Amino acid sequence: MIKVYFRIVVSAWKNFGFSTTFWGWLLITPLFIAFSHFSLWLDNLFFPKYRECQVKNPIFIVGHPRSGNTFLHKLLTQTDEFLAFKTWQIILPSLTARTLLKPLINYLINNQKSGLVPETVGHSIALDKVEEEEFLFFHKLDTQFVWARSPLGFDDEEHPEFRFHDQQPDSRRKTSIKFFQGCLQRQIYQTGKKQAILQTLQSVHRIKTILETFPDAKFIYLIRSPYETIPSHLSVLWFWLDHQTGVNKIAPDKLKQYFQKRYRYNIDLYRYFDDLQKNGDIPTNNLLVVEYNELRSNLEVAFQKIVDFTGIKPSEGLQIAVQQQAQKQHKYQRKHEVIELEKFDLTNEKIAQDFSFVLEKYGFKREVKN
Repeated sequence: MIKVYFRIVVSAWKNFGFSTTFWGWLLITPLFIAFSHFSLWLDNLFFPKYRECQVKNPIFIVGHPRSGNTFLHKLLTQTDEFLAFKTWQIILPSLTARTLLKPLINYLINNQKSGLVPETVGHSIALDKVEEEEFLFFHKLDTQFVWARSPLGFDDEEHPEFRFHDQQPDSRRKTSIKFFQGCLQRQIYQTGKKQAILQTLQSVHRIKTILETFPDAKFIYLIRSPYETIPSHLSVLWFWLDHQTGVNKIAPDKLKQYFQKRYRYNIDLYRYFDDLQKNGDIPTNNLLVVEYNELRSNLEVAFQKIVDFTGIKPSEGLQIAVQQQAQKQHKYQRKHEVIELEKFDLTNEKIAQDFSFVLEKYGFKREVKN
């Protein structure tokens, strides 16, 4: 982890010089990481019983970004009957830190200062809203988000260690999943909720490691046509970079390289899951594949499949909420712009070629003309 951190700092210097990005990683990040891990250690003194909590039958929502994962995660957790993490709980996984800083968190939420990323970026983030639990791995600097959201994304190197987690040295991958397990135990201890529904998109590359620790885990894999996910995901990254740094402040060649790599990593994510299935690395009883179009056009049927597969017992309130959402699905309009593929030096023909294995497997219609 320390090596990763120093590589990020060096990368920040090489790519951004004496900028706020460099100083943020050099000064603020190590203080935050030190506080986070020290407060997690203090939990063993002040809240030792959290270690007695057992994580049983966790449900992981995985798949390529922009496949409906966030929609499904928020749909299933909206009535607050299942274990999930709000953004502030992901930022502060320690029970000790939460106790100390809860007054500040409440102040920010009550005074409408909880927004961190606006909806126009394509994925809004607010302190009091349920968020992707994949971000918990950021505390170990062991997630693709480290590559995508740090200066490492602009390096010439490939950094495969942030993508293929199952292939990491045992010490690295097992330390990360043990940390994640500890976060779940703390959340169970604090909330009293035992059934976890977690959104960990990029952990497609971590599925074998997850199954080693949670052999009873259930995976809901959402699949959507690459013709839709690729431009949408790259657009979100573009607007996120613009929101955080300003794309005009990034050298054009670095920006181009960033999106070329991201595109290749998107192929890797689809391919890795496909290989897991072909090799039988995910037991069939642990996996449910749900198509995005079914969420859009037949939500109640998709919801019932998920209930039957996972064994969850949804409340009447959740069932009503699903029915209401199903009735207004056709009215949904995205709130962010999707940039044309040409901006990323891509074409529909290129996607048809690179993702032919996905298009053929799920029967997605080819679109070779832009």
